[in-house]
Amino acid sequence: MPSPAFVERQDLLQSPNTLATVLHAIMRDKFGDEWYNWDQLTIGMELQEEFQCEPCPAALDRIAAVQTFMTGDSFFTRIDSFMGVCNALASGQPFFGAFDPVTVEEAAWGIAEVGMNRDVLPFSPTIKKYCKIVLKQNGYGDSDFPPIFEAMFEGNLGLKDIKSGLVSSENGAALKNYLVEQATDLANQFDALGDLENFDILVLTKGLERAFAERKRQ
Repeated sequence: MPSPAFVERQDLLQSPNTLATVLHAIMRDKFGDEWYNWDQLTIGMELQEEFQCEPCPAALDRIAAVQTFMTGDSFFTRIDSFMGVCNALASGQPFFGAFDPVTVEEAAWGIAEVGMNRDVLPFSPTIKKYCKIVLKQNGYGDSDFPPIFEAMFEGNLGLKDIKSGLVSSENGAALKNYLVEQATDLANQFDALGDLENFDILVLTKGLERAFAERKRQ
């Protein structure tokens, strides 16, 4: 009989709501780091073989987004990659689909979630300019950018900024509610795994790479 953790992994892989960081943890836990350069067909086949289920398109799209930001710097340098990754992380929409402008909420979560999984690099002027335009379209001024964006613009975004920015009272109501919901979903999905319960706390304080290293030492 499959273990509860195995069944929960099956459920998460088949759910369109499973967040990219949780999927990254499942992949990293099972395959190490060798899967980062696999093509999508190989990923689907390996997941079907290992977990006896067919991952849903949204999960595969988020896994593709993880590959993108883990194997290069295009998320930080190219506006098309930034938008594609943010859209995939937020909604699981087709990563290589039609152009879809990124909202304030999607950009904030994308920046935050990438920062949980790897070190954040300086963002290109084009990406910063785009984010400022979207922020101003949503009523934010130069003096009241949400904390995650402020740290991004200043070039010193780190896990401490991400952790505090997710629940900051300086966020607008819509952004605050969205980020709290996403962070809550992240915690609930990790807790459901059982063997990775409370892993979200490690990820938010140390990053996914160090979280796995610490888990091995325990």
